[in-house]
Amino acid sequence: MKMKACIAAILAVAGLALGGCDSTDKYPEKNIEGIIAWGAGGGTDAVSRRLTPAVQKALGRNIRLSNKTGATGSVAMQAVNEAKADGYTLLYHAENPALYQVLDISPLSYDDFEPIMLFVQGATVIVVPKASPFKTYADLIAAAKADPGKVTIGISGIGGQPHVTSLILNKIEGVTFKPVAFEGDGPLITALLNRQVEVSGLAIGAAAQNVGSGAFRALAIMKDSENPALPGVPAITKLNPAYSDIMKTPGFFYGVWVKKGTPQPIIDKLAAAFKTAFDDPTFKDFAEMNGFTLMGLTGKEAKDYIKSWQSQMTWLIHDAGGAKQSPDKFGIPRPAGSKPAPASAPKPAAG
Repeated sequence: MKMKACIAAILAVAGLALGGCDSTDKYPEKNIEGIIAWGAGGGTDAVSRRLTPAVQKALGRNIRLSNKTGATGSVAMQAVNEAKADGYTLLYHAENPALYQVLDISPLSYDDFEPIMLFVQGATVIVVPKASPFKTYADLIAAAKADPGKVTIGISGIGGQPHVTSLILNKIEGVTFKPVAFEGDGPLITALLNRQVEVSGLAIGAAAQNVGSGAFRALAIMKDSENPALPGVPAITKLNPAYSDIMKTPGFFYGVWVKKGTPQPIIDKLAAAFKTAFDDPTFKDFAEMNGFTLMGLTGKEAKDYIKSWQSQMTWLIHDAGGAKQSPDKFGIPRPAGSKPAPASAPKPAAG
């Protein structure tokens, strides 16, 4: 009996020792998959690919990046959700999943994921081809009012920046556009260059590059102030003060997430690696050149930011008539000071 007790004690101690050697201590033991929810040439893609080399160096492992497009980024989100919660599959995405539920795009939301870091925040810019007859924002609005639903607006899917921009214009100006959908900013930019569509709302990075090259004309920036990356382009609030309250809502954002349930030590290691990359002066120069506002939010700060953004934007879309489900259904609170839309509010064009 004494021998059995001794063996049991030895095994128990050995078990404790093995248990204390957590596999997360060795993370990452292999290369990591990074899935970008939007296509090549878009803002999410550009920011993700700029940051990742420094992240790889910090982790000592490669991050194999691939673009998985479709359904406003929900195809990529589903793919990461189906992977193991072990830190070996990263989701590079934007703000869109915070809108999925009210737009009936996917049952998934950022509640199903853990943020590693929110990188940058930016504004949408209303742009037209250089040869467009719309020389000013006033020209665009006048044309849209004169023939509702005729002026074509390129969108990157329901819930993308251009689509949300069209809803905001509908809410404030009472105008409707004819939406034409493309799989991400890259194809959308090509269509705009070829004048397949008349107007769109591009992320400031893409807008700054194409306006700078002379391909597009920027009519307004969806912000309450001008941006140094687009000097002389008026803030939307200057053109119409009625936008002032809406423009208190931050614009789009880009970041990286892992599936909920990923061990905290792995999340911490990833956050530290992305922090190293984020602090690199070359990335900060890139962000400034493209008109982005640096964020670098992790943990609770990132979660709180997403929740605040979601509250403000889902209710804005709901009040503009663009939501398929009420934010109430998902426990998303109406932001303080927000007022329900009047019963006579104009409805946006379908699509």
